[in-house]
Amino acid sequence: MASRGRVTAYLPEEIQKALEEWAEEESRSVSSLTTYLLTKSVRERQQQKQEESRSDRPS
Repeated sequence: MASRGRVTAYLPEEIQKALEEWAEEESRSVSSLTTYLLTKSVRERQQQKQEESRSDRPS
């Protein structure tokens, strides 16, 4: 099993409540939902950076 990092985040109350509601709707924990959202965001950013570096190359 891959090792996992740990992050502590301090969120505005309205964001915390929104995450709790979203997690409940999907029958998952806030931690699981947050891991999913962060993973998705990082992968999208990495893909965007790859696309940008490809477009910077001369034809």
